[in-house]
Parts: sequence; C-alpha cells; structure tokens
Amino acid sequence: MCSAIPIRPNTASEPAGKSAWLRSQVPINCMAQDLSSYGTAPWMRETSLTKRPRIPPFRRNQFGGSLGGPIKKDKMFLFGNYEGFRHSLGLSNVAFVPDSDARQGLLPCNVIYTSAADRAANCPNLNAPVQVPRLDRRMLPFMRLWPEANGPEQVANGLATGIAKNFNHPVQTIREDFGTTRFDLNSGDKDTFTTAYTLDDGHNVSPLTNPFFATIADLRSQVISAQETHIFSPQFLNTVRAGVSRASFNFDSPELDTTIPADITLFKGRPPGCLVIGGASCAAVNTITPGGGGISGRLYNTRNLFTVSDDVQLVRGKHQLSFGAWIQRIQVNANSAARNYGEADFASLMTFLQGTTTNWVGTPNRTFMYWRSTEGALYVQDVIQLRPNLTLRAGLRDEFTNGWNEKYGRAAQYVLDANGVPTSDPVTSSTHIGKSTFLDNNATRLLSPRVSFAWDVFGNGKTSMRSGFGMYYSLLDNLSFQMNFTAPYNVLFAFNNLSLFDSPLPPPVVPGSPLPPFCAPGVPNPCTLVQAQGVQLDAKTPTVVSWNYSIEQQLVRNMSIRVAYVGSHGYHNIIDIDANTIPQQICSNPAGCASGGIRAPAAPNPPVLVPQGTPYFPAGTRPNRYLANAYFWYTEGIGSYNALQADLTKRLSSGLLFRANYTFAKNLDNGTATASSQSQNNNQSVLDPRHPMIDYGRSALDFRHQGSGSFSYELPFGKGKLFGNGLNGVADKLVGGWQLNGIVTLLSGFPVTPLVGTNRSGNGNTFNPDRPNYNPNFQGPVKIGRVDKWFDPNAFSLPTLGTWGNVGRGVLDGPGLAEIDFSVFKTIPITEKTRLLFRAEAFNIANRANFGIPNFLIFSGDSISPSAGQITSTVTSSRQIQFGLKLMF
Repeated sequence: MCSAIPIRPNTASEPAGKSAWLRSQVPINCMAQDLSSYGTAPWMRETSLTKRPRIPPFRRNQFGGSLGGPIKKDKMFLFGNYEGFRHSLGLSNVAFVPDSDARQGLLPCNVIYTSAADRAANCPNLNAPVQVPRLDRRMLPFMRLWPEANGPEQVANGLATGIAKNFNHPVQTIREDFGTTRFDLNSGDKDTFTTAYTLDDGHNVSPLTNPFFATIADLRSQVISAQETHIFSPQFLNTVRAGVSRASFNFDSPELDTTIPADITLFKGRPPGCLVIGGASCAAVNTITPGGGGISGRLYNTRNLFTVSDDVQLVRGKHQLSFGAWIQRIQVNANSAARNYGEADFASLMTFLQGTTTNWVGTPNRTFMYWRSTEGALYVQDVIQLRPNLTLRAGLRDEFTNGWNEKYGRAAQYVLDANGVPTSDPVTSSTHIGKSTFLDNNATRLLSPRVSFAWDVFGNGKTSMRSGFGMYYSLLDNLSFQMNFTAPYNVLFAFNNLSLFDSPLPPPVVPGSPLPPFCAPGVPNPCTLVQAQGVQLDAKTPTVVSWNYSIEQQLVRNMSIRVAYVGSHGYHNIIDIDANTIPQQICSNPAGCASGGIRAPAAPNPPVLVPQGTPYFPAGTRPNRYLANAYFWYTEGIGSYNALQADLTKRLSSGLLFRANYTFAKNLDNGTATASSQSQNNNQSVLDPRHPMIDYGRSALDFRHQGSGSFSYELPFGKGKLFGNGLNGVADKLVGGWQLNGIVTLLSGFPVTPLVGTNRSGNGNTFNPDRPNYNPNFQGPVKIGRVDKWFDPNAFSLPTLGTWGNVGRGVLDGPGLAEIDFSVFKTIPITEKTRLLFRAEAFNIANRANFGIPNFLIFSGDSISPSAGQITSTVTSSRQIQFGLKLMF
C-alpha cells in the first residue's frame, strides 16, 4: 500500500534530499498490487481555538484527497494525492521604535551628554528632550518607516532613552498546494518499474516585527523520478534510478503600508531599504527594530538537479554485498544578490539623527548568474554474518565534484597577498575571474570508510550491543549565496563611518546607472568602495568523523532500555571571516599607544591612548584601504559533539505504548553562523580571522539537556475490550475505538553571547563580533530570568576604543522550552470497507509561554541599550486546538 507524503507547513522545503550512502531522487517504494479501487480524504482540519487576544483570529485548514487502484490486475497501479493548506495567523509583535520626541530630532539630555561633567554642565533635567547636536534634518522623513509608539517609554538605569515600544498584530498568511501522482508496473516476475511526479507550490506573507513591512516568499518544487528493479536471481538484484527536480523561489520584502511616501527610499523607484539602529545588519539582532524591509528584495533562484544511480545487491554465503554509483548534475540560476533596496546601519539613535552611518551598503545593479557543478560517488559495502548473533557491516565511499563553476566564466574572486589580505583591481575590483570558484579543486578523491557491528550478546534477543564509525563529507554544492555578491558583476558597495547623504553614493541611488569607478591608487572621490565577498580559493571539503556505541537491554516483556554514547568531530567547516581587518598589536610605547583602528578620533579630537602591554588596534585604515569589509567563507572551522543518551521504550501491549528519552550533550565549535540571519544568539563572524580558534567554545546550537516522552493508549472500551465487550451496533461505535496520545518536549536554553553592538575595536569588521568587558564593579546576579530583564546589562562594560572585551563566547543561557501536545483519536466504522477517522489535537495544551532569545546587544552607542536583555518573542505558539476528519474507503 502506498503512503502519502505529508504536507509541510513550511513552504520552503526542498525535494530530493541526500542520504549518507547514496544520494538520489527516488520514488516512494510501492509495488503494484491487486487491490480494489480505494481512496482517502486526508485530514480536513479546522483550527480556531487560540489563546486571547482573539483578534485578529487564527485559522488553519488542511484538506485534500487521494485515490488509487489497479489499471490492470497484478500489473499496473495508479495513485494520486492532493493536499491543500491555508493558514491565517494574527501575530503578536513587540517592536522598539523611536518615541515621539525622537521623531522631531529630540533626545533625552542624558543620551546626548554621557559623561558626568557634561551632564552637570548641560542637563538640569537628565530626561528633558534636547535637540540633537549636528542634527541632519534629511533623516527626519525616514522616521515614517517606523510605527508610532503605543507602549511604554524604555529606560536604562532609570533614565529615558528616546525609545518606546510598539505593540502590533499583523496577519501572516500561507497557502500551500501539494500533489503527487504515481504509476507502478510489474512487467514480469523479475522486473518492477515505478515513476512518480510531485508538485509543491506555496505563497507565504510573513509580516516583520515592524508591521509596515513583510517578507513574501513564492516557492515551487517539482520532482519527477523513475526506478527500475531487475531480479537476476534470488541472490542478485539491480536497481536503477533517475530523477529530475526543480526548486524555485522568489523572495521580496516590500512595504505593507501603502501610505509611505515613494521618496522615502534609499534606492530610487524601489521599496524602502532597511535602516538599522544599534546593530550590525538588518537580518541580525538590533537595539531598535529595523525600519524598512529586510535584505531579501526581489531575489530569484532556481535549482535543477539531474540524478542517476545504479545499485547492485549480491548475496554470497555469509556476505551481503552492495555496490553502486551515483552522479548528479547541478544547475543554479540565481539573481539573488541581496540588499538591492539598500541598507544603512547606525550605531545609535543619536548617530541616526546625525546621519552618520557605521555601514552604508547596497547592490543597485545585479547580474543573473548561472552556476554549474557535477558531483558523484562510488561505494561498496559488505554485511557479514560472522556468527548467528554477530553482524559486521563495512564499506567505503568515494565522492568527488568538479567544483562550483559559472557557465559564462564569471566566477570572480579576490586573490590574497602573502599576508592574507585581499588584493583589488582598479577596473574589476576582483582579481581573478574565470570559470571556477576555486584555484585548486580539493574535492576529487574523498574516501570515507564506514564500519559498524550489531551483537546479540547472549543469543537470546534480550541484550544487544551496537557500535559504528564513519566519515562523512558535505560537498560544497551551494555557494551561490556567497558568490553572487562579487564585483564586477554584482557590486556590493560599502561605506563606513561617514554621513549617509554626504557619502560618494548619497540616496536615492539610481539603479541601472553606472557606479563611480572603483577606489584605487590615483582614483579621486567619489569612488566606489566595494565590500569584497568570496570563498577560500583552495577550500577543503567540510568533513565529519562520527562514532557511537549503545547497549540495549530488555527489562520485562515489551519493555527495554537503551543507553548510548554518540560523538563526532568536524573539521574544514565553513566559518565567516573578515580578511580585510587591521591586525592586533601589543602596545610597546611607555607613553601609551593611539588606538581605535578605523574608528580612531579624527583631529583635532585627542587620540585614545592605551597603556604599554595592552593588545590594541592602532589608528589607521584597513590593510587594503581600497576595499571595505572582505567577508569570506573559509574552511577553517572545527566542531565537536559528545552526548550521553538514554531511552526507555514500552512496546504496544494492553493498548499502551510509550517512549521516554533523555540526552545530555556538549556541542563546541569556533563558528556556527555563516549569515547574519543565522546569528540570532551568537556572532556571525569569528572575532580574530588570524586566530579563529579564539572563538572555540559553546556552539550556538548547544543545549545541554534534552528530554522527550510520548505515549499512545487505546482506551479499553467497546467490543473486544475489557469494558463493554458485549456492545454492538451504534453503542459500540460510540464507545469503542478511542485513543489518547501525548508528546512532552523539554529543552534547556541555548547559549547567548553578549555583544557590544558596534565595531568598538575599530579593526574594521562591522559584522559585530566585538564582545564587551565584564564590569569589575558589578555586584549581584548576572542572570535575572525575567522577560523584561533576562540578564543585567550592567554586568558588562564598554571596552576601551580600539580593544576587544574579555567576555567569552556563549557565556549566558537563554530560556528553556517545555511543551505538552495532546490528541484524541476516534475510529468510526461505517461499512466493512469504509471508516471515518476523527481527531482532536491540542498543541501546547498547558499554554506555556516558551520565550525566545533575549536581546544580547549590550550597548547603543556609548550607553546601555534599553532593549538589552529583553525578550520580545516566543518560539512556540500559544495553545492551538484543531479538529480533523478523514474518510477512508
């Protein structure tokens, strides 16, 4: 019998996953059968019961049907399935926005004057609104990109900040349609043929925390596959598979508020770009909720996979041999260079009103890129029955790829000099343009051995031991995101620490117009400073070596316990570095050294001095002053995972089945996120690109404790049960066939890394890896544990300009998670072949609020951020109850 593929609430799913041994696109394995025509009406669910507030309402509906049957008895079988998903959810968002005074260019006096002496001289009332010095009134119209405050004013240490809360309830809508058809043919006793086609189409409108803007995603995935199995003999079997998949997406981040004037924009004729206050990127955590849309404006991407594989299984005595080959052709057609609406980042609300950016970036002119790659694998495996109670499995896999190549020879890269600094060309900016991303392809012979055994220790089926070891590669076959930002085809300009409107490219930038020439020796201003991006030219293939050992013991009939150790070590993992940063030095001058890097005070302001022996960044420019940041993916990352697992299982008996498990784990690495959208509890790039192991510590994915349990209980009522055995007819249909189910999930908190919020060190890395100092004068607990103050930001202090802080990576824990899901099933027989299945399901039935990560940006400019330590989101929904009906005939 064929099983339908379940619909996924997430429309971004990609078909044709890749397994460890042989990655291919395959149909669901289902033989043609001599069955009467049958069909099902999949779960039609209506969801309307939610926690207050009930406006806007939450509604979710799933519906569909399936039908299948033989075309020719015992020979041909046809199956079809459709499922629809409709979702409308009113979100509960909390946004941090400029208050009414800030919208007029006024900030509290304490925000403008931060030293005790200045406050005493200028602020008779520390909270009184004062006009921002050097106010740039051209910035005031951009205040229209934030909703007005309707919540309380935010304070830091009892003082006003110019920031307030906005509570909003925009509506998220999702539509997804999924369908599949399948044909099976038994052409003889030795041959079986199967083909299938799957289509998944979705549209998602998800408002941002700023309700004026949203992310819109249109996705379509298609897979067609075929499989032919030939039985040469009972000991010799051959299976050939072929498949084609096509996954396309279109992302956009337009405004939902159509009353925003068209001239409030960074790029002329396009929706408002993103304005960040107190943070590194629109996609990362910030002090104030970003104004404008996200970084994903009009992104298009299509990924085609063409896959063929052949697998042979051969049995010889005690040996069960498997061997085969797999090859896949990858095509990625991408117009996905982000920030094509522009993005302007500001250190604080005051520097925003002054128009001084920390980072002003954008990609006004884009080029469609056509990436190609061919990869494949050979494998052999032997399963040996050494003894009746001992089985050994051993194998070897060889993987390879021809690299990541651009169809028209437009793979641009920045070649590094002897000191690891990217070089630039005055005409093209990039210094290597060719077909391949890599100068050296190191993925041509990737051998990975794997071995495991299973041992029934006493031969009675009650005690078993299992262990395994394997090496696994992750081929670099999805580099278009990083390589689509490279000049001269997709120029991402970047200007730091200067006025937005007085920069070489003041807004509104006109897309399609030629940019000023690239900055180079002898090129006068205005010139285009490029943010260089790329991949390590001699990149290695990310590799994981994993091992495990487990022992399982039957305790009583139908109940067993399993204890296991799981470990792994990864190397050549991708980490994100800025290769154009100033090297750190040790001050050797007894009189002190002028520090601050690219943020050093300009004359006539006095320099910031650090004492002799202090690690610091000397005042100056980046090593290549004709480039801005240089963000590269390097395969210099390492990681390790070790876990103790325990599992208790009771198999179905007396109508009861349950399972409980617990994992104690430790996950370490020196870089988890490779994009700002992934760095929601950790820094994106490593602190020191020259010594990446400084960041080795708790992974952003490290939760130490994980527990879960599930049960299913068939109630003992009705015919054939303990109670009501004599019931018949309508009474039995009402009383019998009930089943209770539950799932409990428990997680400890993810680690959180406190960050300064700006490039305080001045080394030039504006993607925010800088961490603060511990405050030596702080007394009391660092962790408070309240939603409005998860940790006390006063436990940290601002490092001296031009230095790094001493706070480590992942030193705080975020909130844990606990959820109970419960369901009631009822089977109602209608006729001998027709049944009606009823479901009532409650998610998060205890209605527990599982909170998200606290805001870990400690400072806004030189002051404590009012949003530091605050939690404004949840990671699970409030209680949701849904009902479903399914007709099977």
